[in-house]
Amino acid sequence: MLKLNKDKTEFIVFSFKQLVKKTENLHIKVGSSYINYSMSVKNIGLILDNTLGIEKQVNYICKSSYYQIRNIGIIRKYLNDDTYKPLVQACIISQMD
Repeated sequence: MLKLNKDKTEFIVFSFKQLVKKTENLHIKVGSSYINYSMSVKNIGLILDNTLGIEKQVNYICKSSYYQIRNIGIIRKYLNDDTYKPLVQACIISQMD
């Protein structure tokens, strides 16, 4: 009785880099809906690609951390060290952990 939202549903096949091209045109049919293959998926904040590489995850964390650093830099002149350090810890270092 689970309702499928085909716009939000995707599937991934994990394989070796040499076999990736063989899986690119796959589709799964569930009821009357076709689910499309995806080369990378995000689940619980972790980005997985079809070869279990972490390049997209690292790029995402770098981009997000740079955004946070830039925003903290804008308000840095209004913060003292006791406020600044926990803010960096919460916004940037926690993502890297």
